[in-house]
Amino acid sequence: AVFTGAAQTGGVRVSSRPVTQRKRYKGRRINFDVKDGDIHNILRLLAKEGNVSIVTSDAVQGTVTLHLKLVPWDQALDIVLKTKGLGMVWEGDIIRVDTLDNLNVERDAELKRQADLVKLEALESRLITVNHADAGQLLPRVRGVLSERGKIEFDARTNTVVVTDISAHLDAAEDIIRRLDTQTPQVLIEARIVEVNEVNTQQLGIQWGGDAIFSAATGNPTGLRFPSTVGISGANDDAQAPIEGTASNPNFVVNLPAATGLGSGGALGLTFGSIDSTFNLNVRLSALESHGTVKIVSSPRITTLDNKEATISQGVSIPISQVSAAGVQTVFFDAVLRLTVTPHVTQDGNIYLKMRAENNTPDFQNVGAGGDPTILKKEASTELLLRDGDTTVIGGIYTSNAGYTRAEVPFLARIPILGALFRNHQESDRRTELLIFVTPRIVNRAAASVRTNP
Repeated sequence: AVFTGAAQTGGVRVSSRPVTQRKRYKGRRINFDVKDGDIHNILRLLAKEGNVSIVTSDAVQGTVTLHLKLVPWDQALDIVLKTKGLGMVWEGDIIRVDTLDNLNVERDAELKRQADLVKLEALESRLITVNHADAGQLLPRVRGVLSERGKIEFDARTNTVVVTDISAHLDAAEDIIRRLDTQTPQVLIEARIVEVNEVNTQQLGIQWGGDAIFSAATGNPTGLRFPSTVGISGANDDAQAPIEGTASNPNFVVNLPAATGLGSGGALGLTFGSIDSTFNLNVRLSALESHGTVKIVSSPRITTLDNKEATISQGVSIPISQVSAAGVQTVFFDAVLRLTVTPHVTQDGNIYLKMRAENNTPDFQNVGAGGDPTILKKEASTELLLRDGDTTVIGGIYTSNAGYTRAEVPFLARIPILGALFRNHQESDRRTELLIFVTPRIVNRAAASVRTNP
C-alpha cells in the first residue's frame, strides 16, 4: 500500500535501520483518537499530517487503538510502528514500513552483499609519509578502519606507513593518519625565584672595673701592723686585646661587652686615675648596629615538548661523612636549584603545567657534629592552568625572626639609671621572603593553532 501526502521530507532524518532508539521529534503536533482503526488507515492519516510518502508491505496487518493529544506526528508514527512490531527505512524521500524481522533479513543480506563486493574488489597499496608522529605508534589506531583483507606496515628508516586495502578503506586510513600526524607543541617555561634576606642587629654593652690599694708604698698606710696593705679590684679578665684608654689589666667588675673588632662594632675606653697610684677606674662602652639586605634572583628556563617532563638544575654536591660499622663513607647530597615541569597544551590554546621548583642551599653557619653543613630547603610543587605568555606566582614563603637578649648582674641591673652600668642587651630582626614566578610560552604557535582549529 502507498500513502502519500505532499512529497516533502523537510528536516526528517533518513535512516536505514528500524526505529528502535530514542530521538528528538520535530513534527507538527496533532490530536489522535482512534479505536480499533485499521493500521493502513492510520498510516495514511499520518502521511497526510507529515506531508510524506509511506509504502507498506503485505506483512503489515492489524488494528490500532490510539488516544494521543498534542503529540508530534513523527512520534505518533514511531508509537504505531513499535506497537505493531514494525520498523521503517528511508529510501530517498519515501518511508518504507515492514516487519522488524523482514527489515533485519534485508539488512543482513545487504551487509553480506557489501562484504562480498569487498572481497571481489581489487586491493591497492598506498604510501603515506608521516612527518611528526612515530609511524610505528600509529599502526594500532589505523588497523580499526581496515577491511579483513587489509594490512598495514611501516618503514622505520623513512617513517612511512604502507597500507594495502580497497580504495574506500585506504581513504579512511589516510584521513586518520593525517589527523594524528600533527606537529607537537613546544613550550618554553621561564621561572624566576626571588629571595630577599634582611637582617637588622643592635647591641650595646659595657665593661668597667678598677682597683684600689692602700699601703705604705702608696702613701696611704693602714695604721695596722697586719695587714699593712689592703687592696680591692675587679675579678674579670678581658679576653680582648687592650684598647687605648684602658689599662692593660682592666680588672673589670662588669664585663658585658658588645661584639667589637674588625667588621664589627666600636668601643670607647676611658681610664679614670690613678690617684697617687691608689685608685684606678676603667670604663669601656661598646656598641654594634648592623643592617643588611640581600636579594637573590634565579631565572631557570627550559623548553620541552607537550606532555614531556623536563628538568634543569644548578648547584653543588656536598660530601657528607657517614660513620657505620663498615667504616666511614662519603655520601653526596645535592644543594641545587632545580626546576621540573611537565606542560600540556589544551585544545583551546591554554597551557596546563605540572611543576616542582626547588631551591636548596648549604648553611655553613649551622653544621653537624662532624662539621658538615645543613641543607636549607625551599620547595614548591603545584599544578595550574595558564594562558600562553601569562605570569603567575606559584608560591611564596615569608619568615620573620625577632630576638631580644639581655645579660645583667642580678639586682644591680634593676637600679634606676645606674642599672645601665650592670647590663647589656642585643636586639635582632631577620626577615626572609621567597617568591616563585612562572611564565609559560608556546614556541611553535602553528602546532597550537592546529589543536585549536582541527
